Amino acid sequence: MMPSEYAALVAALNLTSIPFAECGWKPRPEGAYGVVQLDYEAGSLNGDGGKHDRSWSGSVDLFYPKLTDRDDLVAEVEETLEAVLENCWELNSTQYETSTGLFHVEWVFECVDTPEEDPEPEPEPEGGDGDGV
Repeated sequence: MMPSEYAALVAALNLTSIPFAECGWKPRPEGAYGVVQLDYEAGSLNGDGGKHDRSWSGSVDLFYPKLTDRDDLVAEVEETLEAVLENCWELNSTQYETSTGLFHVEWVFECVDTPEEDPEPEPEPEGGDGDGV
């Protein structure tokens, strides 16, 4: 089951000017591009023989060829992370990959599944239990 916050993040990243894919590209696009993925379960609340709550850790990776594009691209990704996950993310690394000739910025995040709110229970009928006795 995909956490709802993760699904919202994927959707929001796909609305940016940067092409994003889940888990990887084959072949990778020319120019700047990104990858988003869930990496592992970060924590859970277990009890009564099952999981009651769970969070996941994931990553967003940005790749780009021109150093002059860094500020705008990083700002766009960080604004998206902030809008969807608030403060549940951090910059993990920035590097230059000599094998690809690309700059690579990685953020890690945690997200949860936000369950739909239970509908309000229907009110009890007035005047007793309704069996007419």
